[in-house]
Amino acid sequence: MSFIQPIILSTAFQQSSNHQYTLDIYRGDLEYPNAPGNKWHKLRHHLKAAEQQNASVIATFGGPFSNHLHAFGATLRHLPFKAVAIVRGELQSQLTPTLRDMADDGVELWPSTRSDYRRGIESEIVGKINQRYGSVYWIPEGGGGALGAKGCHDWANDISAMDDKYDAWVVSSGTGTTAAGLLSNIHAPDLHVFSALKGEPAQRGLILDLANQLTAESILSAELGVKLFFHSDCHEGGFAKQSPALNAFMREFADVNPNHPLDPIYTSKSMFAVFKAMKEGSWPYRRTLFIHTGGLQGWRGYSNHTNPFACS
Repeated sequence: MSFIQPIILSTAFQQSSNHQYTLDIYRGDLEYPNAPGNKWHKLRHHLKAAEQQNASVIATFGGPFSNHLHAFGATLRHLPFKAVAIVRGELQSQLTPTLRDMADDGVELWPSTRSDYRRGIESEIVGKINQRYGSVYWIPEGGGGALGAKGCHDWANDISAMDDKYDAWVVSSGTGTTAAGLLSNIHAPDLHVFSALKGEPAQRGLILDLANQLTAESILSAELGVKLFFHSDCHEGGFAKQSPALNAFMREFADVNPNHPLDPIYTSKSMFAVFKAMKEGSWPYRRTLFIHTGGLQGWRGYSNHTNPFACS
């Protein structure tokens, strides 16, 4: 089975567009079952660093439905580290499906107030965990930072090796770590990044800064801004929110692409934005690769009837 597979454009779409587009999907969600999509790639160098520092405890941050936390727990279950996670918001008596999986994987969950959580590594709860365990290796929220981006830089090599003839790549963005890693790779073509966050146009600069840290070639570094196209207006109402238009698109997409499920927070919104641009004839590329970053477990935070891929 190839990780690169074709996307079928609906009949209505083809009739409305005068352009001949080829849209393929890189099924990153089929990689590494414990940490699908971009999750393993963001974790791998952090895990090496923890081992090099002789850390016995690895800790990280995330929300109660976090894809990163879920992958963190499933991965650490098979490694000789104690896993600790700070969860945004007070833990409830009935854990979310994500947190139940983490507890089953042996992760120690620490609830955090939202105000303290926003302080990140400077938070009071981080101090308590460090005091309790001593040597703790901390992975940023979402598997971020330079090491997380480095893993995605390496991932770009794998993707390009399968087919290096695309005019553009498309990727969803939360922290921007994956986008920075892909962008920093010399093999990446034009990169369109669609943010799932509302009110984050400044993230483009953060992605560029992080990408620049990963490349020592001055010529390539100067070109990064030229091949980065950042979209901050495809959030469909805000993070984890779904508009009626997005829901209608997902149903239509699932009808013609039942074997290519999208997640509700990231990839569905990016795909919707690309389809709209293609339908309008404003998408400037003939051959595009959409990189699936995983996150399908996130559907468990929604009612079953809202998931068009569950019964497609």
